[in-house]
Amino acid sequence: MKRRFNLAITGSNGPILLLACSSILLVIILTIYTVFERNRVVRLTIAAGSQTGESYQLSQALAKVVARHRPKIQIQVLETEGTIQSLEVLQSGKAQMVAAQADIPAPEVARLVTFLFPDLFQLVVTEKSGIGQVPDLQGKRVGLPPKGGGQYASFLFLADHYRLNPEDPLFLPMPSETIADEAFRKKQVDAIFRVRPPGNRSILELVQKHGGRLIAIDQATAMKIRKPTIDTAFVPKGAYQGSPPIPATDLPTVAVQRLLLAHRDVDPEVVKEITAVMYEHRQDLMNEMPLAAYITPPNGTAATSMPIHPGAQAYYDKDKPSFFQENADFLGLILSLILLGWSGLSWAKSRLEQGRKDEADGFIRQVTTLMNKPRTATTRQELRKILATAVNALIEEEISLEAFQSFRVVWQIAMDDLRDQEAIALQQASRSRMSPPPA
Repeated sequence: MKRRFNLAITGSNGPILLLACSSILLVIILTIYTVFERNRVVRLTIAAGSQTGESYQLSQALAKVVARHRPKIQIQVLETEGTIQSLEVLQSGKAQMVAAQADIPAPEVARLVTFLFPDLFQLVVTEKSGIGQVPDLQGKRVGLPPKGGGQYASFLFLADHYRLNPEDPLFLPMPSETIADEAFRKKQVDAIFRVRPPGNRSILELVQKHGGRLIAIDQATAMKIRKPTIDTAFVPKGAYQGSPPIPATDLPTVAVQRLLLAHRDVDPEVVKEITAVMYEHRQDLMNEMPLAAYITPPNGTAATSMPIHPGAQAYYDKDKPSFFQENADFLGLILSLILLGWSGLSWAKSRLEQGRKDEADGFIRQVTTLMNKPRTATTRQELRKILATAVNALIEEEISLEAFQSFRVVWQIAMDDLRDQEAIALQQASRSRMSPPPA
């Protein structure tokens, strides 16, 4: 049985059978892969700072809306001490995405997905602190975000610009915003510094219920010279209370974008789907957290100096016309010119071929004219002369090979006919010599 099977394989039907088996195997493999991909669940972690911060809350809202509209993508939100630790977690691979301040340098593996919302430098002081401007902070008790976080790094930059001593023992990093707020309420600090969006709940409570007062940070344009990722902004009049308005006027300050970043190795298709949810289901996100209204694509500002993740870029380019659509008129002109040139070349080639055919037809007419004349002793020589002329014309490409072959057939017929007539004439002459003379 085995011998018979081997013979069948190696026989004339062997290649067909092998091709059929290979095709069936390929279909099985593709089917398994497709089923696997459709049922594959992707799990991602977003590092998003403190649970009390807007980044964490927006990330939770994103995880919920993504689960609703893309159930195969599951997002877990990881609490960290701030942007710096979040970026470290991204670098190590423990998180695949992070919410981070744009003014904190990101590692090489980070790729931009979208702008989440603008963060503002906000300085809140107590009523009796005697602080009217940033330089007045020196010698005052200032409650700061946790040391090593992005907000703390932002304060160090602010202090350096205003020539404050960052080693001042009264500049007090706090373990959490909750502890800092408690210290403010108990008058244990004269001021607190935050990098938060306008309307932040913690700041809202301090200014409405505990006599907090916002201080202007009015040198953002100058600060931008050293750190292009920041921008000028205002805390809008009435951001924390409408009547009487708090602040009483638009208050100058520094803005920095809060970014959503992804590790460069995250599947582009997954990032594209998450990006799609953020923009196509924005209302769902806003219902979970109104701050989602600020989500915008990268717009070419300094905050986008890092590369955009290919998955996010694919989503942003989805409505962008293709190269062919964008250059349809130009390509149409080029195609018309090509077709026109092709038509011209075809016409020229046709004329050339016709000329070669006419030349070959001339040789054929010479042969037929010669054969229609009475045979003479020079007929064979004239036929050979016509052949030699035709061969030379072929070498000089004055006639085509096909036309020469047609001529050669006619010439050969003429030559064969000449030989036949010469043979008949020779036979007749031989009989005449052998016949007896008449009596």
